[in-house]
Amino acid sequence: MSLSHLQNMKLLIFDFDGTIADTSEGIIDSHRFALRSMNAEMKTDEKLRSLIGGNLLKTYTDNFGFSEDDARVAVKIYRERYGQIGIHKAVIYPGFADLLRCLKENGYQIAVATLKAERFVRIMLEEMHIRPYFDAICGMNHDDSLDKAGLIMKCIKLCDCKCQNTVMIGDSENDWIGANAANVSFIGVTYGFGFSADGSYDFLTAGSTKEIGSLLVRQTACR
Repeated sequence: MSLSHLQNMKLLIFDFDGTIADTSEGIIDSHRFALRSMNAEMKTDEKLRSLIGGNLLKTYTDNFGFSEDDARVAVKIYRERYGQIGIHKAVIYPGFADLLRCLKENGYQIAVATLKAERFVRIMLEEMHIRPYFDAICGMNHDDSLDKAGLIMKCIKLCDCKCQNTVMIGDSENDWIGANAANVSFIGVTYGFGFSADGSYDFLTAGSTKEIGSLLVRQTACR
């Protein structure tokens, strides 16, 4: 995607973990609590951090070796802990609130597409005082059956937009794969949990919230 192509964008869909906020402390704590509760092998913080942003059910089956039944129990335990403690440990990235204000002033619709439980995302956006900027908030459903592409398409439908006028902004391969599957443009951020600042990618990247603004709006206010 070229910079000129961004001029056609109307809807900006952001991932949450690693893009809007640093949620690592609460996520790692909740994984550790769930693993202890299930008498499972404990993982390093580095390993747990590398799994942030993925589908929880698949994380427990594919990465922790749980059966699907045990994984669903572990996810329930994780979310109970996260709902009590983890959601309050998230820290919005520097400049993100100013970025949202500027993007809205420049006519963009803004949405969230995340594999995190939607009820948690709504609470966290409220606590960060940025909920009013979002036209759609789409998170994981109760049975963990959605994927990133499905969430992106849900945002597009709710915002009455088109794929060709939409860009997904995220920090991980899950976001990139979802954007491709949904046939929308993509910007990768390198300040989160996935993409590296010194990596080479087939898409535009931004190393800060200011750089996101520089890509999307040609005026000083977003930089």
